[in-house]
Amino acid sequence: MIDELNGDFLQWLRGFYWVVRTGSVRRAAERMHRNPSTISYQLRSLEQELNTVLFDRYKKSLRITPEGSKLLDWTITTFEALQGMRSSVGSADGELKGTVTIAATLPMATLSVPSIVEFSRRHQGVDLVVERGLSSEVRKAVAESRVDFGLLPVISKPEDDRLEVVFKARPLLVMRRDNPWNIPPVPELADLRRLPYVSFANEGDPDDLGYWCRNAGLGDFIQKNATIRVNNYHLIMRFVWHSLGVTIMDELCFQATNFGADWKQICFRPLDHLFPNRLYGILVRRNKHISPQASALMRALREFFLSLPSLDAETAWRNARQTPETQKAGRKTRPENSNG
Repeated sequence: MIDELNGDFLQWLRGFYWVVRTGSVRRAAERMHRNPSTISYQLRSLEQELNTVLFDRYKKSLRITPEGSKLLDWTITTFEALQGMRSSVGSADGELKGTVTIAATLPMATLSVPSIVEFSRRHQGVDLVVERGLSSEVRKAVAESRVDFGLLPVISKPEDDRLEVVFKARPLLVMRRDNPWNIPPVPELADLRRLPYVSFANEGDPDDLGYWCRNAGLGDFIQKNATIRVNNYHLIMRFVWHSLGVTIMDELCFQATNFGADWKQICFRPLDHLFPNRLYGILVRRNKHISPQASALMRALREFFLSLPSLDAETAWRNARQTPETQKAGRKTRPENSNG
């Protein structure tokens, strides 16, 4: 039996959700195109209906209570179920319809393009949205259910959300070939601690190797020795090319910088004897209802990723540096030693 609810209950939940998301009644009202008094009324009505307190109110600030956090999880789940119901019923004729929104890191989004293009051509009734973000931003978008799923690298699997690993990528020490630092073929931590770094700018990203080093008790030498901090791998490589320092990135990020660039003076050393591989996968919010169109795209991406050859930065480096003439003739140029 389904109990009767106030007809405005879903709108109250929607107002509550946007107050949590934006942090204030005024910003929630702007987002929902309502008056602030309307949103305040929705919160009071919701608290009366549930006989609980959803926010601690101090001066003009709102801090969600434990009961409010529980309601937020249920609110997201409720609206996901409603969205899923609309998508499922709307796709009852077998044709996929609706919108799928993905959050992805740039290397992962770039790698996914062929699969997404094929899916779009096969299912023209589905609107696709791809949002590029840093790993931490992808995690947040998935946790807040602003996207259907995320594509990202992690160092360890998240506890709260579900990650399906589709491939792994080794960490690499990347440098200019004629660098002055006399780096051995197999660097040890003592070697890494003395080098200058072009480091990734997001120090709070749990999937960044610099962050992992600090939390694994290996020290914060990457940040301490940073000559510059940049939040884009292609720009990082530009600074490395100019000998401002070395950098640490995984094989996929390294391969992604090849596009449109001439890195003849760049070489690398594998570091998987020191650091963990990064796990690349599909991230889904715990207890999330997956719409038919999102499920179909996840399946297509999964099959695409699993069909790819194993990541090998050295092979990719060699192939990327072939000339059109040698590629056409089926001959491979003799690669320079990527390990310098």
